[in-house]
Amino acid sequence: ALGPLRDADALAAALASSLPVDIVPGPGDATNAGLPQQPVHRCLLPGAAPAAALTRATNPHEFDAGGARFLGTAGQNVDDVLRYSTAATRVEAMASLLAWGHVAPTAPDTLPCHPFTAADPFVLQGAPHVFFAGGAAALEVGEAAVEGGGVVRLLAVPDFQATRTIALLNLRTLDVQPLVVEAP
Repeated sequence: ALGPLRDADALAAALASSLPVDIVPGPGDATNAGLPQQPVHRCLLPGAAPAAALTRATNPHEFDAGGARFLGTAGQNVDDVLRYSTAATRVEAMASLLAWGHVAPTAPDTLPCHPFTAADPFVLQGAPHVFFAGGAAALEVGEAAVEGGGVVRLLAVPDFQATRTIALLNLRTLDVQPLVVEAP
């Protein structure tokens, strides 16, 4: 039962030895179910957690890389929008989230979240350059125009366990290339 967790820890440790790695929890991970999900606890990643290049992030997660602003989720919010809207694709649902200015508009009604009284942490405070969401059946890439004339690159990241596909993003051009990893 612990084999997959040990494998993920070993992979994260190997990657974090040579490049920055952010680990965002998803719906099946050992953390709280409600958004924002808290980072995966360091005791579950004993080999990777000490690495300076590893960030145990929340879901949703916002960060800067290569001069671009990123906003990402594990995809529960997109799944819920697809369930309760007319959006036909994950990229279309993500474009709607940007247009609405809210990362999780169905929370807390149909998407679990922590109660907040002072402010809603899911309200967008500006558009990112890249908006990504995990858990897709296949890689989807698109763009969305945002208020003020900007364009956001939309990236529905495939479920690696199901597809063995990694999405590689060029930070200069924001072009996306899929990389399929062969099973060992």
